[in-house]
Amino acid sequence: MMKKLTFLIIVWVLGFLTGCAQMSPIASTLNNEKVGANQHFIDPNNHIAVAKHYEDVAKEMKAKLQAKKEQLEEYERHNYYYGRRGQNYRSHIWANMRHLEDSIKENLREAAIHHKMAQDQQKREFSSLKTR
Repeated sequence: MMKKLTFLIIVWVLGFLTGCAQMSPIASTLNNEKVGANQHFIDPNNHIAVAKHYEDVAKEMKAKLQAKKEQLEEYERHNYYYGRRGQNYRSHIWANMRHLEDSIKENLREAAIHHKMAQDQQKREFSSLKTR
């Protein structure tokens, strides 16, 4: 009876401690250092920089989309390699492609909005210079 109770208490304490422990302290430290080193602050009032950021993200997503299209073409050429998992693989690629296409459209739409805001801001600044 005493052995069972001791065993259960040890298991409970270990379970509690593992639940409270940080999962990967080394990885989280490295990620925080990475974010701090590569983090770029874009002034939200600099609409040209924000628009360029959205265009760059869209460009990266277009490259990813092209890679997904190549994966799909490879699947279509050799679908017999994939067996039963092939249909899941194909639908997963299609879902990723749809998501990327939607994200590209959204990023380009945001870039266009910020280009328009930059033009409006330049017009306001130019008109304020004229009135002085």
